[in-house]
Amino acid sequence: MKLRTLALMGGFLAAASLSAQTTLTDVINEFNTGVENINSQEYELALEHFNQVISLADEVGAEADEMKANAQSQIPATYYRQATVFMKRKQYDNAIPYLEKTVESAAQFGNNEEIAGKAQGYLPPLYVREGNAAWKNQNQDAALEYFDKALSMNEALYQAHQGKGLVFFDKGEIDMMLQEFDLAKKGALAENDDKTISAINDVINSHYNGRIQSEFDQVDEEEADYTYVIEACEKALEANAENPRAYYYMAMINNKNIEFDAAIQNAEKALQFESDPVWTSAINYELGLAYSNTAEYEKACETLQKVMEEPFLSRAEKKLETVPGCN
Repeated sequence: MKLRTLALMGGFLAAASLSAQTTLTDVINEFNTGVENINSQEYELALEHFNQVISLADEVGAEADEMKANAQSQIPATYYRQATVFMKRKQYDNAIPYLEKTVESAAQFGNNEEIAGKAQGYLPPLYVREGNAAWKNQNQDAALEYFDKALSMNEALYQAHQGKGLVFFDKGEIDMMLQEFDLAKKGALAENDDKTISAINDVINSHYNGRIQSEFDQVDEEEADYTYVIEACEKALEANAENPRAYYYMAMINNKNIEFDAAIQNAEKALQFESDPVWTSAINYELGLAYSNTAEYEKACETLQKVMEEPFLSRAEKKLETVPGCN
């Protein structure tokens, strides 16, 4: 809907001082030009004219107060119009400054609460969007700034905590990563957002699984001291109690240490959370060994027959030859 320009009325003209350098007529003309710019969707120009109205009105004095208030009312709305243009074009990085100006100017002039509220609703998710883009571009400082802006407006926006966790992961600040991920997972859990929880756990697991593998690779086969591997597994499970690889390594070490009941317990937990076929075969192999060593031969046979992937398939087939009742 087009805005209407204000007509020059005789009463207004009569009230203006003939000797003044700036007159009420100048203020009205400036306002009308701003309105024309809005109607032609030239929002930047409109903003220039409305700001000029305020300056000119201050020069004219009290008789221009109404025009000044009209211009102040138009400024937040014009910022918002420009922001919506950018959002429709999906140019969200360009939209953000105009949404921010919408909120700032509405607060400054004490008007347009409804429009300011709409802008405030758009800003937090857009901050998260831009934060994720900055993170992908390895601009960690900018990413954190966007995520913090989002949380300053909406502390419940758990996606911002997730984003901060990813930044801290890249920076190697693991304690901070876990703190942010914990907040993100709580928020996601409240919204039944299993996808986000799974994505966060994948990042946590990738960090700790690397540490577990590193410790395991350093074990001297002759001494076979798995102390540090166990500690790494415990740390992993403390960070995420649904880490299947940590349970697998615990089960394997349990078997090596002749702790077969513990091996069964850890392998069964590992199977609850593992989906990769190769790793599932690895877990079933360790579980089958533990069942065999506790004389649960029927379970051992059933479990070892579930091993489908190499190199565990060959080992399982060889073991099946020795388990009573499997032939």
